[in-house]
Amino acid sequence: MDFNLMAAVRSALPKKKYWLMSSGDGSSDPAGSSRYSESNDNKDACQASLMEILETQIIPSLLAANEFAEPFYSTDGARTALPTETEISSFADLCTGLDENAPDLFVQGLMTEGLSSEAIFLSLLAPAARHLGYLWDEDLCDFSKVTVGLLRMQKITMRLGSDFQEKRKSPLEGMRALFAPVPGSQHTLGVLMVSEFFRREGWQVWMELGSSEEKLISAVKKDWFQVIGLSIGSEAHVESLTDTIRLIRTSSANRDVKILIGGPILAITPNLFKEVGADGAAGDAVSAVALAKNLFSL
Repeated sequence: MDFNLMAAVRSALPKKKYWLMSSGDGSSDPAGSSRYSESNDNKDACQASLMEILETQIIPSLLAANEFAEPFYSTDGARTALPTETEISSFADLCTGLDENAPDLFVQGLMTEGLSSEAIFLSLLAPAARHLGYLWDEDLCDFSKVTVGLLRMQKITMRLGSDFQEKRKSPLEGMRALFAPVPGSQHTLGVLMVSEFFRREGWQVWMELGSSEEKLISAVKKDWFQVIGLSIGSEAHVESLTDTIRLIRTSSANRDVKILIGGPILAITPNLFKEVGADGAAGDAVSAVALAKNLFSL
């Protein structure tokens, strides 16, 4: 079952100039500049509106389409070298390009050479996502392309799950975890990735992708979780993260729940978890699993 992400995103986005801002689109700017004076406000408006679109239209369609997608396959190839910066950049370009099959073929090519699914997660998808974030922050890539690129990476993450879970450990009795982006954030790729790593370690895992604060709090009220992980992408969501953690503490069915945070912002503020009231922070999926093991002496 095919799902055209580029068409879905472009049809969902309002036909307004600021949705497609880029440093090379100055020809139609009456002021002779490719950027608007209110570009930051416009970016915030884009992201807020896109969250609703992602939650109600694109992510459900993506999940439904991917249910029947063939998984990637491993080979006995001998490659051990991790993706180079050139390969990461090329992959990011493919994810934002017109050929929606090209990113999948690129990943399968690396796995045919012998690269593991874990290396794909940690050393290709994660840095490529950060690269797209940089391009967006610097106005080097328009919003719709970055969105398509990240969604294609999410699709690949889900397809990698079957191969990755072949090495799944015995189930950990009663160990349940919920992962979600901070309400208002579209940082769902990290949520998908860390969920796969916890699942492989034997945890029972739930996700709330693109969820509103109301839905997230409803989920933690309803079910008992040992760990709740929240992914934050930028400083703009720190206040929201603090409020959400406070609500989780007062609403959770498990009042001793451990709250962990992750996301690219930790590269700048590694001790953010202390400021927002979390129990710990992890910069990547492997570190998150190790932190949870330490908290519960597993």
